[in-house]
Amino acid sequence: MIISRWIFSGLLGLNLVTAPLTLAADAPIKIANPAPQWEPAGWGGGGFYYAAAFHPARDGVIYMGGDVAGVYKSEDHGRNWRLINNGLVDYGVFSLAVDKTNPETVYAATEGGLCKSADGGEHWQLLPQTEHKNLRITGEKGRSIRAIAVAPDNGNVVYAASPGGKVYKSSDSGQTWKIAYEKQNEATSAGLLRVQFGKVNADYFGGIWTNFAFPTGLKSEDCLGFGISFKGDKSLPQDCFLTLKTSTGISYRSKNLRGLFQDDTLRDVIFKAGDFAVDPDYAKKNLDKPAPATPDWATVNRLDFASSGPLPTTATVARIGKFFFAVTRSPEGQTGTADKPILVTVRDFAKDKSVQSYGNIRLGDSASGTVYSVAVAPKDSSLVLAATADSGLLLSEDAGQNWRALNTPKKASSAAVSASDSNIIYGSFFGDGIWKSSDKGKTWANLSGGLPKDFSVQEVAVSPVNALDVYAIGSVGWNGGFYLSNDGGVTWKSSSTLNADSIGNPTLPAESVKAPLSTPTNVAINPLNPKELFLSANWRPCLSEDGGLTWNERCRGADISCITDIRFSKGRTYVTAMDEGTLVSEDNGKSWRQLWPLKWQPDFSGHNWRVAVNEINGVDRIISTVSPWEQNHANRVSISSDGGKTFKATTAGLPDYIVRDNTMWGSGYARALAVDPNNANVVYLGMDGDAAAGKSGGGIFKSEDGGATWKQLPNQPASRRIYYGLAVDPTDSKRLYWGACGTNGGLHRSEDGGQTWKQVFANEQWIFNVMVAKDGTVYCPGQNLWRSTDHGATWQQLTKFNNGRAIVGLETDPRDPKTLWISTTTWDGSNNGAVYKTIDGGATWQDITGNLPYVKPQILRFNPATNELWCGFVSLNKLKQ
Repeated sequence: MIISRWIFSGLLGLNLVTAPLTLAADAPIKIANPAPQWEPAGWGGGGFYYAAAFHPARDGVIYMGGDVAGVYKSEDHGRNWRLINNGLVDYGVFSLAVDKTNPETVYAATEGGLCKSADGGEHWQLLPQTEHKNLRITGEKGRSIRAIAVAPDNGNVVYAASPGGKVYKSSDSGQTWKIAYEKQNEATSAGLLRVQFGKVNADYFGGIWTNFAFPTGLKSEDCLGFGISFKGDKSLPQDCFLTLKTSTGISYRSKNLRGLFQDDTLRDVIFKAGDFAVDPDYAKKNLDKPAPATPDWATVNRLDFASSGPLPTTATVARIGKFFFAVTRSPEGQTGTADKPILVTVRDFAKDKSVQSYGNIRLGDSASGTVYSVAVAPKDSSLVLAATADSGLLLSEDAGQNWRALNTPKKASSAAVSASDSNIIYGSFFGDGIWKSSDKGKTWANLSGGLPKDFSVQEVAVSPVNALDVYAIGSVGWNGGFYLSNDGGVTWKSSSTLNADSIGNPTLPAESVKAPLSTPTNVAINPLNPKELFLSANWRPCLSEDGGLTWNERCRGADISCITDIRFSKGRTYVTAMDEGTLVSEDNGKSWRQLWPLKWQPDFSGHNWRVAVNEINGVDRIISTVSPWEQNHANRVSISSDGGKTFKATTAGLPDYIVRDNTMWGSGYARALAVDPNNANVVYLGMDGDAAAGKSGGGIFKSEDGGATWKQLPNQPASRRIYYGLAVDPTDSKRLYWGACGTNGGLHRSEDGGQTWKQVFANEQWIFNVMVAKDGTVYCPGQNLWRSTDHGATWQQLTKFNNGRAIVGLETDPRDPKTLWISTTTWDGSNNGAVYKTIDGGATWQDITGNLPYVKPQILRFNPATNELWCGFVSLNKLKQ
């Protein structure tokens, strides 16, 4: 199975500032009191779980971390789970550890920093200075396996493995830290920003951008050009461009700079005005707006440096020191010449970390500096091991003061020390297998003979009561493996199939009697019952009660689904989800049944974005939009005319290729869907992406046969960069609304069924959603919510947020036009979001976020039949109104 949750790493490239919540002084918002109590309504499984740890004193308590949803807790050996995110700063959790001397103390290494709980995970606090921008004591995907270790005899002593190549030690339970181990790498020592294009996710493009100001006191005529301190890696990307944007709204693009990467010496590269031309994308969309042929340097205030090509399979690396203007006169009055200009720095990445990234990008140190795991010997707390990406296993025998590299393979993933004999050390080394030392690391034996040749070992663990019982997990691609040895690693037995729980995890039901283990990430041993093991893994975490001989899926309530739509019909609830498909509940969310896909299908399995449900002759007709994972399969629509009993997929009339030009996430997705309220056979679909090179691109498509066939409208809005913003006016079926993002964004309206378009809202350029009430009132959400009662001719601002968030979730009560709900989000993994309600048409608002475990839902739907507000994105929840 292919999982692509990379979108939660801030890959949209949006010019939206992430900031703490601040509201305009006159914004009438109150916190609901008592706090609303949301009820979980989703299922478990179907996503990527990265971390696992047992409670050392309470039998049956297990903690688990996921890549997008936070921390889960079970108190019945994994049979049931609940999210425990109160105070957690980021929802990407990649390592967990529990303090044996203070059993209610738990540490969670998140992408936002290291969080600590003193009450069994019920409340969390971010530990000072652990954020990425400071010490980088973080948990990161692919770089953190067992990143936190607490000394077994002193809970004040905590070790942290940093993805940045350091081991930190705290002697006061995480309040302060010092470096215990550090290995400088080239990028760090040279004071350069390492920018890796490619081999990060499934995207085909990537870039960095930053805003800046033209130097004060200078004029455009003082400037000779714009420059960059650059060092390549001798690679040759397919395309690379530097785009400069101006305060007047014009974009200028450089010539193709792919050749820059072939020089691996650090040098200052200066581009003159003639090296830039008006950006073709800008010119195409602004034909009626004449622009100077070259940039006016005094107006340049933003740059974008982007590369594209076969980036999922290749990587190219740049090291950047600074961006600067080359001038003949400095702000201090010094003079230069054309041959020897003065370089006035506007961004110095040795000191300034304001650069933002999007697409297939990794910023900062390469994986070569990573410390994947840290471990403390159970019976000798002075013995500490670190598993590194480039120095193998490191050993300290004095509690982290001094370290020595052991004679092991150079890329180590984990280490485990026997509780009965601290001389016995096991190490895992990805493709180099498992090794063992019986003399505290002096000599090593390779124990990999019984493992598959191409098996990559993620973690090794040893029983706390028997040093001969050893467990190893790893994978070959997405295929996971668990191996156990009862003779100290001399022989290995595979146990990689589990009994699936089709009720707790209803996804892929045709595969769910016996299911294969997929990409396990942690193996945890119950210290109160060492025969009980737990695996965090992709799609189906599982538990063994017999030392790993048999496995049962354990994920009920471990909601990790990324919900993209919710609809109600005659007591049934339908949802679509990324990765998991389209599902239905007939008991208001107590249980769920998958409609599609029922098994892995390369041309159909992937992201389901929107669902439309209409009763036709007493039966639900269900339409959902689908983007397959496999990159050679384009967007399609799934249709069931018999309430979900059967379905068929259609691509008729839709692009037969992956649209890539001017898209939100590098590929065009069929994220928007709207059915004409007056004629259920007329359906509109929105897909982001421009036409290019003889290809028709995305945009708005129309079906007149209930979604079976489609036609691209001959005329398109000024921007096709859409998210969810598509709606049909119930009072006039010819009136359509299209919310667009970025250049030429805002809200666009058609009065003639899409034949012509007019921009009717331009106060904000990033419009992720749009809604038209049954009386024709239009709601347009940007960073604030706007309302029009005259079809977009005039607008009233309903909120006065100043928090850098985007409003995405939007819903009204069909029985009461003055009751609305909105949700706000940022495009990173942080907990910066909220849900609001108004009952007076937006005059006042109430914060109803309450106990919501994920505070940034993008989908809000109200069910009048049950008087419940449902919300979804990461996790699915509902609230009685």
